Amino acid sequence: MNTKDVINCYRTRFQLEFRFRDAKSFAGLTNCQARDLRRLEFHFNASFSAINLAKVACKELGMPFSVSSCKSMIHNAYMLERLICVSGMKPDPHIIDKLFKDLVLFTARAA
Repeated sequence: MNTKDVINCYRTRFQLEFRFRDAKSFAGLTNCQARDLRRLEFHFNASFSAINLAKVACKELGMPFSVSSCKSMIHNAYMLERLICVSGMKPDPHIIDKLFKDLVLFTARAA
């Protein structure tokens, strides 16, 4: 094994450890109480899929990956949609399109 292989091996190992940590902390990986193997597998796949989708969403928005930032972003998007819906007003779509990203990313922090 040369040094590049060792570095790639450790990089992959740490990426896997971070995915497990994020899935345990933020996606409820350890919260399933099912005893059936199929249901446990579904729960594990759903937890890891949620983390992977969060990573893709952060990458598409061009922000550093952080699960807490991603959760803040999703919460802000929901609150903005809710505010527009509840207000009963028809906002100008051009203004909303310009400000949407700034408003959604308002509390997102860098990792």
